[in-house]
Amino acid sequence: MEVLLSSEQSKHLKKYIFEITKDSIYAASQTIDISKPFLKQKYMAEWLGISVNTLKSWEAQGLPSIVIDGVKFFSKEEVSKWILQFQK
Repeated sequence: MEVLLSSEQSKHLKKYIFEITKDSIYAASQTIDISKPFLKQKYMAEWLGISVNTLKSWEAQGLPSIVIDGVKFFSKEEVSKWILQFQK
Protein backbone atom coordinates (compact mmCIF):
# COMPACT_ATOMS: atom_id res chain seq x y z
CA MET A 1 0.00 0.00 0.00
CA GLU A 2 1.36 3.39 -0.92
CA VAL A 3 0.06 6.73 0.34
CA LEU A 4 0.80 9.86 -1.61
CA LEU A 5 0.66 13.17 0.22
CA SER A 6 0.73 16.65 -1.16
CA SER A 7 3.57 18.85 0.07
CA GLU A 8 1.08 20.66 2.33
CA GLN A 9 -0.16 17.37 3.82
CA SER A 10 3.43 16.21 4.29
CA LYS A 11 4.27 19.47 6.05
CA HIS A 12 1.28 19.07 8.41
CA LEU A 13 2.14 15.44 9.10
CA LYS A 14 5.75 16.33 9.98
CA LYS A 15 4.53 19.09 12.29
CA TYR A 16 2.04 16.71 13.92
CA ILE A 17 4.73 14.05 14.49
CA PHE A 18 7.09 16.69 15.90
CA GLU A 19 4.45 17.94 18.36
CA ILE A 20 3.56 14.42 19.54
CA THR A 21 7.23 13.59 20.02
CA LYS A 22 7.88 16.83 21.90
CA ASP A 23 4.87 16.23 24.17
CA SER A 24 5.96 12.64 24.85
CA ILE A 25 9.49 13.69 25.75
CA TYR A 26 8.14 16.36 28.09
CA ALA A 27 5.76 13.88 29.76
CA ALA A 28 8.60 11.38 30.23
CA SER A 29 10.86 14.04 31.71
CA GLN A 30 8.13 14.90 34.22
CA THR A 31 7.71 11.25 35.20
CA ILE A 32 11.40 10.58 35.73
CA ASP A 33 13.04 13.92 36.38
CA ILE A 34 16.66 13.14 35.52
CA SER A 35 17.84 16.22 37.39
CA LYS A 36 16.68 14.78 40.74
CA PRO A 37 19.53 13.18 42.71
CA PHE A 38 17.18 10.81 44.59
CA LEU A 39 14.42 8.64 43.16
CA LYS A 40 11.70 6.49 44.68
CA GLN A 41 11.81 2.75 44.05
CA LYS A 42 9.56 2.66 40.98
CA TYR A 43 11.39 5.53 39.30
CA MET A 44 14.82 4.14 40.13
CA ALA A 45 13.83 0.88 38.46
CA GLU A 46 12.64 2.81 35.41
CA TRP A 47 15.83 4.92 35.41
CA LEU A 48 17.90 1.73 35.40
CA GLY A 49 15.64 -0.01 32.88
CA ILE A 50 14.91 -2.93 35.20
CA SER A 51 11.86 -4.26 37.03
CA VAL A 52 11.06 -3.32 40.62
CA ASN A 53 11.58 -6.99 41.54
CA THR A 54 15.11 -6.88 40.13
CA LEU A 55 15.76 -3.67 42.06
CA LYS A 56 14.55 -5.36 45.26
CA SER A 57 16.82 -8.33 44.55
CA TRP A 58 19.79 -6.02 44.03
CA GLU A 59 18.91 -4.23 47.27
CA ALA A 60 19.03 -7.59 49.08
CA GLN A 61 22.52 -8.00 47.56
CA GLY A 62 23.65 -4.66 48.97
CA LEU A 63 22.30 -1.94 46.70
CA PRO A 64 22.17 1.16 48.94
CA SER A 65 18.82 2.75 49.74
CA ILE A 66 17.51 5.39 52.13
CA VAL A 67 14.28 5.08 54.13
CA ILE A 68 12.72 8.20 55.64
CA ASP A 69 9.36 7.87 57.39
CA GLY A 70 8.72 4.63 55.54
CA VAL A 71 9.46 6.13 52.11
CA LYS A 72 12.34 4.49 50.25
CA PHE A 73 14.72 6.55 48.12
CA PHE A 74 17.75 5.66 46.04
CA SER A 75 20.66 7.97 45.32
CA LYS A 76 21.47 7.88 41.62
CA GLU A 77 25.11 8.54 42.45
CA GLU A 78 25.37 5.73 45.03
CA VAL A 79 23.43 3.27 42.87
CA SER A 80 25.76 4.05 39.96
CA LYS A 81 28.79 3.44 42.18
CA TRP A 82 27.33 0.15 43.40
CA ILE A 83 26.63 -1.06 39.87
CA LEU A 84 30.08 -0.02 38.63
CA GLN A 85 31.76 -2.24 41.22
CA PHE A 86 30.62 -5.19 39.07
CA GLN A 87 32.27 -3.80 35.95
CA LYS A 88 34.88 -6.12 34.48
